[in-house]
Amino acid sequence: MNGFLSSLELRCSKNALYVCFKGIHEDYLTARYAEALEQFCQTMQGKPWARIVDLRHWSVTAAQSQQLMVHLLQQDLKRGLTLEYVLWPSDVIGRWQIEQTLKSLNAENTSEVFHPTDHEDEALAALEANGFSIDFGAVTRHESRCWQLTQTQKDKS
Repeated sequence: MNGFLSSLELRCSKNALYVCFKGIHEDYLTARYAEALEQFCQTMQGKPWARIVDLRHWSVTAAQSQQLMVHLLQQDLKRGLTLEYVLWPSDVIGRWQIEQTLKSLNAENTSEVFHPTDHEDEALAALEANGFSIDFGAVTRHESRCWQLTQTQKDKS
């Protein structure tokens, strides 16, 4: 079997999150993300907050995890999320998945919250210009290994 290491990294400022997904986003990482998000939202107590989501090294989100992520995003809007910048993944399929998700979420809102970009500096500047702190603290990291059968193992089964 070949293993692919996936990870989730989170950093918080006083009113913003910086989230970085790498590799394949699946159930374990989704659960860790949901827990961290819940803690952050409790500290925000309904006040406006922002987020940068770095997907530059992300591959794809598994279908069941994608449904939960969309649900979490919808909840975030109710819990004070007012601005989010998404750093695009490089692959076409990943971009398509993100485009579809952001389009549907922006269509549900009176103001456009979600903004895709290729540039981290643009995202940081936009948060700061809108009054959000970009003084992100230490990284909290979660890892998960996804397994893939090699051709030889597939032939044996």
